[in-house]
Amino acid sequence: MIEPEEIVEAKIVALLAAAGVGIDVIGALAPAPGHTEKKSPDTYISVFVDTSSQDMDWRGPGVPCTYSVRIGVHVSNADDKNGAMFRNVCRAVRGALAALTGDGCGTLGGDDFRCDAFVLGETQTALESFADSFGMAKTYNATVKGRFFPHNTNQEDS
Repeated sequence: MIEPEEIVEAKIVALLAAAGVGIDVIGALAPAPGHTEKKSPDTYISVFVDTSSQDMDWRGPGVPCTYSVRIGVHVSNADDKNGAMFRNVCRAVRGALAALTGDGCGTLGGDDFRCDAFVLGETQTALESFADSFGMAKTYNATVKGRFFPHNTNQEDS
């Protein structure tokens, strides 16, 4: 059975890829296609989604939960001599994530998951060390609140 974290991750990966950032967007839970090795160059975007809490003491379909989301922008200095690429990718990521706030949260819904809220949190920017060079990294944190209704439940009762 697919997990709600996988659904949210896949939706965010697709959203960021559609934002036209021009670099790989990799979901932590998504396997590489076919039998290829899961890898990326030093410049990429990573997406992580984890369960933070079950928000009600209840077992069954549609229990409200909170999920933590981390999006990491990693840009190697070798790919970005003057820093413009890092800045532009970060702007595109921020714009794509901002579109999920308010009523945009529904974009993360579907595939048995209903999104109730998407809230942007803090960001962190840091110098990053790669195997043979340095680069910049920025992490965007967000919180998603939602409910999961696996296929074998009656979604009309929610």
